[in-house]
Amino acid sequence: MKNLSIFKKVISFVTCSALSMAVMTGSPLLSGERTEKVAALSIAELQEKINENNSQIEELQGQLDALASNKAEQEQYQAVLKQQIDVIKDNLTILANEIASIKEDIEETKSNITSLEDSIAAQDQEIDNKIERFKKRLCEMYISGNDNLASVVVGTSSFYDMISRVEMVNRIASYDEQLINDILADIDKMEEDKASLQTEKLTQEMKEKELEAKEADKKAEYEIFNEKSLQTQEIIDRLALEEQMLAGDISKYEQDKADFEQQIQDIIAEQQRREAEEAARLAAQQAASQTYTPSYSSQPSYIPTPGASGFAWPAPGYYLITSGYGERWGSFHGGIDIGDAGIHGGCACASRAGTVIYVYNGCNHDYAKQGSCGCGGGYGNYVIISHDETYSTVYGHLASAAVSQGQYVNQGDVIGYIGSTGWSTGDHLHFEIRVNGVRVNPSNYV
Repeated sequence: MKNLSIFKKVISFVTCSALSMAVMTGSPLLSGERTEKVAALSIAELQEKINENNSQIEELQGQLDALASNKAEQEQYQAVLKQQIDVIKDNLTILANEIASIKEDIEETKSNITSLEDSIAAQDQEIDNKIERFKKRLCEMYISGNDNLASVVVGTSSFYDMISRVEMVNRIASYDEQLINDILADIDKMEEDKASLQTEKLTQEMKEKELEAKEADKKAEYEIFNEKSLQTQEIIDRLALEEQMLAGDISKYEQDKADFEQQIQDIIAEQQRREAEEAARLAAQQAASQTYTPSYSSQPSYIPTPGASGFAWPAPGYYLITSGYGERWGSFHGGIDIGDAGIHGGCACASRAGTVIYVYNGCNHDYAKQGSCGCGGGYGNYVIISHDETYSTVYGHLASAAVSQGQYVNQGDVIGYIGSTGWSTGDHLHFEIRVNGVRVNPSNYV
């Protein structure tokens, strides 16, 4: 109930104080990007955005959960796929080894074939030579006419001669027989080598066909390997990127939600601070009206002399502008500062007739300082007068205000006394003219 009450009070404050917020645009009550957001949005609007963010976060979280499930399935699939790829790699290694072994066998077979062909050629030549020798031997025996053993015996002159001739004939016959046997053995060996050659050629042909089949198998395995490889990490990387992007979106919406919640807290805190300041101001104003007796109470009467714009000088007797309108110290100075010797306690007068719409009179820090004391949002004690629906004026850093909210004042009436309250480095009157709530250069009007 307490939070609901605060919420209603804040809504009321935002609605009813729209005019005073508008005429105080540019004052240092709030600063930074968050202050601008607070000024731009109401609590109801901020709460609506928080609800929208919650819905978006839930939707993104659902997508993230679905993606995580999909990613888990993909990771399981990738594990099986990797096992398949490893098996294919093993097959490729085995096939490569088999192909290398077959090629070695083929080379060895080719070498054997070459050796056999060389050997057969040499054997064929040797057989031809032996046959030629045998032919010559037959021719010699025929020419000599000693074609039988009887003729050899009859022609002997003695037994010794006969024995010698018989021995010679036996030797000749033995030589001829050995020669024939050698020729036959060489022919048999050559036929065996030819058979072996034929076997080696058949072996080579078989090995070449086996090599062709193994290389075809290897090519097929490579095609499967390439296809499987394309299905590996790319999918996981894409899913991880999508997951990262979704997580980033959720983080952004959560941060926006936190910012909006902080803005609501800032509005509530500002409302509570303003209520406290207003209560303190009213108490101080009441106390000041009872006890404050300025030493400059006998100020001379002021007859204002308005210019063509209808505005009159707000600090009679003091005309030194110590700081003009525009950029100053890295920020924007939205008015002019009027300061001169002895100005403390001087009268601040209404530059134009109108109705007092805001008075802050709760600052007791009436002295020069290097920073803001926090009173009046930096203005110290100040008065805002609305002259019509277009123009308003602001009188800041007053020692005290002499009017109250809702009071009508004429041009030249004393509305307060010049001092150094709020963020002020010395005694002066800060004077602003606002057109439709926007601060303009007062030097163009007074």
